[in-house]
Amino acid sequence: MVGGGVLEWGTHTVDLCQWAVDADDTVPVEYHPRTPDDRSTARYACGAQLVIREDGWLPLGSCPVRFEGETGWVEAGDSGRLTVSSPDLLAGRRVEEIGGYPVTFHVRDFLECVRTRGQTLANADVACNTHIACHAANIAIFLERSLEYDPEQHRFLDDDEANRLRGEALRAPWRM
Repeated sequence: MVGGGVLEWGTHTVDLCQWAVDADDTVPVEYHPRTPDDRSTARYACGAQLVIREDGWLPLGSCPVRFEGETGWVEAGDSGRLTVSSPDLLAGRRVEEIGGYPVTFHVRDFLECVRTRGQTLANADVACNTHIACHAANIAIFLERSLEYDPEQHRFLDDDEANRLRGEALRAPWRM
């Protein structure tokens, strides 16, 4: 991974993955460094696994995601196109009919929330959790070891070195 590592474009795709497994209000509890095939993984408390990889995507635009289950997989990107491992996964529907996260409608969602005083789908709490997941994955990659994370305490379990990497030391007289 180059540049910002998982943070380079990761927040855009991790956001979609957390939404898909109904985990917008939390982050993974385990993070694992790169495997020999250059992938990193994380596991949510619900059991869902997040696989982070940099290449091998179908040409469906930037911010690609792939959802895998017992009956196959679905891959999509921000082009609006969708590819499935089996036509049976569409169950007789067209791609346009499949509801879900309105990736191309953030502005519409924002304006609707201004009108109703509601929360946007990608609100500040969701964005914070997405960034925490990406930062924690980067830390596991950097330290080249698996880490456990407590989403309630916002800390790695029993790992002072990993916890020190969650923020930068402040210079005097600044403190928190």
